[in-house]
Amino acid sequence: MVTIRDVAKLAGVSPSTASRVMNDSAMISEATKQRVRQAMKELDYSPNYSARNLVKRHANTIGIVLPVRENQDFLGNNPFFMQLIQGIASVCTEHQFMVSLATGRTEEEMMTNLQNLIRSGHIAKFIFLYSKKNDPVFQFMLEQDVACVVVGQSYGQPTSQVAFVDNDNYRAGQDVATFLLDKGYTQICYAYTDMNELVQADRYAGYEEVMRDHQRPSYAMMLSRVDSEKNEQTLRSFLQKNRQIQAFITCDDAMAIRLQKLFKALKISSRRYAIISFNNSVLAEMAMPSLSSVEIFPMELGQTAARLVLNQTGQEEIAHITHEIIERDSTPNLQQPS
Repeated sequence: MVTIRDVAKLAGVSPSTASRVMNDSAMISEATKQRVRQAMKELDYSPNYSARNLVKRHANTIGIVLPVRENQDFLGNNPFFMQLIQGIASVCTEHQFMVSLATGRTEEEMMTNLQNLIRSGHIAKFIFLYSKKNDPVFQFMLEQDVACVVVGQSYGQPTSQVAFVDNDNYRAGQDVATFLLDKGYTQICYAYTDMNELVQADRYAGYEEVMRDHQRPSYAMMLSRVDSEKNEQTLRSFLQKNRQIQAFITCDDAMAIRLQKLFKALKISSRRYAIISFNNSVLAEMAMPSLSSVEIFPMELGQTAARLVLNQTGQEEIAHITHEIIERDSTPNLQQPS
């Protein structure tokens, strides 16, 4: 499919300039307009529906793009995303903007849903609630020439089209590894679901660096978000091969709860292994034992993302939110043998 970027490249201009030509902006010279129109003709390009409509009427909705999940129940079961959305909605409401959620069980379904939102003509900008390597959904959005804010790592440089807001997840991974080492744990495993999700990869990299600096081994175990039977087999096999393991760092609170349930299924005491997780959601407090977790302030993340997307100035922008370890019952000091 021919995109505005293809037109811009052939005409020798930026995508934003090509977009202004399609909107007949007075800021663009006639010579440049002629080059862009000729490129459109040669490529048989038809302007995006939203490019015509956004200049004709007020676009008063922010699109919120959730990560692709086979199980769409994950949103209601994950307080982190709900708090992010609440933060976004609170700022949007103040500015008289609405929010619209985009979800999908597959990347293809997600792109179809996004295209429908864009074609409605009311969506001004989008906020991605995740960042992922080589993400076709995000690349598709860039080709639509709409502004985006990404809640996640700036895997590309911020541009006039894309801004980022994130925690320092690498540092957070370092901090939780140091926290456990200081409590006497030296054999620590990182449990994750998808290293292509950059937040998980960054936390693992931070943990791995600290373990290496302390001349301790690093371990990683991948668990499914949905397949409990497979997870039980995975955990059983991992513990049989690594009987020395003392503690787990999990990619989020939901994973930590899942791990506690697996211990119960395998008839392992819930206090046999220390666990620390991320997000510090209500799940962490309700767990048995209650979970030590990293507070990453999702409401503030959402609010900052909304402010960025509503006030995007065309400047390169990236915002950082702090984090804090909240200690609870799941990480007691390790009792050393006498």
